[in-house]
Amino acid sequence: MNENLYIKNESAGNKKINEYINRIKAGEDKNAIFEGLPNSFKSSIEEGLKVPAGGENIDDEIGIPPQYKGLNSETLSFIWTSPIYINEEKNIRFNNLKSKIINQLRERELQEARKIEANDSDKINLTKVREELGVNNLIPSEVPVDDIERRKKLSGWRASYELAIIANQQGLDLSKISREEYAEFAIKNLLAIDDSQLRMAPYQRMATLVNEVISSSKERQAKINKDIDLSFALFSEEIQRRAGEADRFLFDNIKIRQGTKDSNSWLYFGINNGIGNSQGETYKSYISVKDLNSLTPERFKNLMIALRDEGYNGDIKIFQDLASQGIKLNDQIVMHGSSEEDAKLALKIAEKFFGDDIDQKSFGKDQVIDGVNKSYSEILAEKIKNSINNHTP
Repeated sequence: MNENLYIKNESAGNKKINEYINRIKAGEDKNAIFEGLPNSFKSSIEEGLKVPAGGENIDDEIGIPPQYKGLNSETLSFIWTSPIYINEEKNIRFNNLKSKIINQLRERELQEARKIEANDSDKINLTKVREELGVNNLIPSEVPVDDIERRKKLSGWRASYELAIIANQQGLDLSKISREEYAEFAIKNLLAIDDSQLRMAPYQRMATLVNEVISSSKERQAKINKDIDLSFALFSEEIQRRAGEADRFLFDNIKIRQGTKDSNSWLYFGINNGIGNSQGETYKSYISVKDLNSLTPERFKNLMIALRDEGYNGDIKIFQDLASQGIKLNDQIVMHGSSEEDAKLALKIAEKFFGDDIDQKSFGKDQVIDGVNKSYSEILAEKIKNSINNHTP
């Protein structure tokens, strides 16, 4: 029973312990992880690393969505997105089951790895993987007629990997272009990336295989300062706790939104008059920073104060976990304006506030289309899909 304590306890400290356990099991050096951590963290991590006695074997297909079948534990952990339910108990049950499946799969992989030579276990036949993905090594800048239908069958991550190969051949760094330019590049090359790829961190756009995405993410995760990471985790925990209290004002005219207490991904705030009762179209602006170590809780609070003092009316949200969530996002901070002018003002203020630290920025709007609420990223993804489907040679 003890082996599951670090999964069931949802405090900020235990979330970080669970993260460190998974990183060590995925191959990171334990001594490097332990450096600078308090003894209480180290003992909890050691407990979580113990292999459960008599642990059940699992089938790859049990509880895993079909699109993730056959992935290893590291890839599954990275790419399996947790749904967000209104019922918080359902969220907890899902996350506990997901963690259990991934941990059991990881233990089985470790046992299998011990049976083969270490040098052979890590080899990856890139040619074979590309063939399995339907990705050619040489793709001309103009799409051949006989290649159009093949490309149209690709979507999501598989489409993004091929886009990366094309960009490499053309000498284009996809991490340096805007979200909108990335969408246009996908349309031009008839590859239907979706809203997940549009929202991912820009460096991930250059990956030609999922292994490259994970490797790059681990490199960036390792660069996160532990003190800043823990500070942000405690800030997140405090905000979620206060979201359920009567007094939710963080500062004058800066209020924690109640929805924060039921969210497992974002922290929500209202500034001045907030977003109001906006229905239908909601204008929003996005930013991300080059170095997440610069995005401390104090700096984010000061950004909200700057927005308030400059007369911004609207909402703002930021991720809950810096090291595991923030590194994967293009939209690390999202500002929902009460009006188009407010959203534009927020972007202008954020540009001035962060200066050269800004990595990506964007402006768009959420809409109701055919009675369904669509985010800006979903609308862009729909544009890509429709443009490709309507393409004629």
